[in-house]
Amino acid sequence: MAPRLFYLLFSVSLLFSFRAQAQVYEPGWLVRTSGDTLRGEIENGFWEMPPTFIRFRTAASSPSQLFQPYQLRAVSFAKGRYFRYEAIPVDHAAETRLDKLREGIVHSVQIDSLLAEVLIEGPTMLWRVAQLGAVHFLVRRPGQPVLEMSAYNYLRANGRGALAVTDGNNYRSQLQQYFGDCPAAAAAAEKVPYTADGLVAVVQAYYAACAGGQFAPRTWLAPATQQHKAAFQAGVLAGARYNRIESPSYLLAGTCTDCGVHPLAGFYAELLQANRTSAFYGELSVSRFRNRGVLSSYYNTYTAIDYQAWLGTARIGVRFFAPLRHDQQLLFSFGLEHNFIFSSSATSTTEDLGFAAPTLLPNFGVGWRYQRLTLNLDQQFYKNQSGLDFSDLFFSSSVAVRLSVGYRLGRGADAPRAARLPQP
Repeated sequence: MAPRLFYLLFSVSLLFSFRAQAQVYEPGWLVRTSGDTLRGEIENGFWEMPPTFIRFRTAASSPSQLFQPYQLRAVSFAKGRYFRYEAIPVDHAAETRLDKLREGIVHSVQIDSLLAEVLIEGPTMLWRVAQLGAVHFLVRRPGQPVLEMSAYNYLRANGRGALAVTDGNNYRSQLQQYFGDCPAAAAAAEKVPYTADGLVAVVQAYYAACAGGQFAPRTWLAPATQQHKAAFQAGVLAGARYNRIESPSYLLAGTCTDCGVHPLAGFYAELLQANRTSAFYGELSVSRFRNRGVLSSYYNTYTAIDYQAWLGTARIGVRFFAPLRHDQQLLFSFGLEHNFIFSSSATSTTEDLGFAAPTLLPNFGVGWRYQRLTLNLDQQFYKNQSGLDFSDLFFSSSVAVRLSVGYRLGRGADAPRAARLPQP
């Protein structure tokens, strides 16, 4: 069961890594709703869907500011992506995922206010908005309503009565009708694919042939590519753990043979994924523990005992990071644990009483990170002697809660490297 839990954690981490947003600062500017333009560096999330927040800093050494979309008018990267905060119609019924398809054509157009990606800026605009189930393109000409196009599949009964997937995206007809007064754009719409390049070609044909002397539009078609690679970082940690644990030995009676706080120290290491929102982590720590209670023998005699030892704890798991203001992060950890004891001593017995084994439920932690410092609070359940129910494989009254402070050693994974000066 434990290996299966590990593979589950591994798979979830990989899925999260591929879907999560990458994090790297790039030169750019943004315009606030007040009209103020701020120039500096913007964290590029390499978004597939509209950004839900924007982090900005004036320089690499400056603290970051967190902006919500409604606080902005526009966001632009020097390398080529451009977003504007717009209120535009989006068909929420549009869907291409097979398990979400409906029978027949259903539309649900709603006005959404969001940071839409601009593909062409000018009197005639072209935007791209991606959602989980469909990609939308929107065109707006002066004096006309916004044209909304959506990738759309639906189910329809075929001649044998079976449901078949049908393409309901009629974007070519929509474009031909919308640009009906421009033969060049209507002709281009007959052949273009439903892609950013294809839709840009139609709008560019309109500008070239029918815009009536309007200025040439600006086009953004080359999205920034992800630059990060996986990175390793490590550090030291120190803190304390509170044990409320029952001894695994049936000879030692008591529901809480180790009830106390013990200092801990150790090392941690993280393999940050390219998206910088998830990481594999490992940890090795040591602390003391003690079992105190009444030891029963095979001859029905009882002796008070005080058993003490060093406890080594090895952990492996995954971490997920969520951004906060001023370059702070929330972190969530899930992991598996293995314990080993050494240098034990005891009164009134020579038996190795051991340490309780973890349940099958992974440990869970929540923490806060700022630059080199990480504050983390986590807990782990341990098996009880009397755990006979199925639920006892996962939950129990034996638990350890840890509070630790980590300090990263070495430079940050994405810290700028000092330039090398030429040798004289």
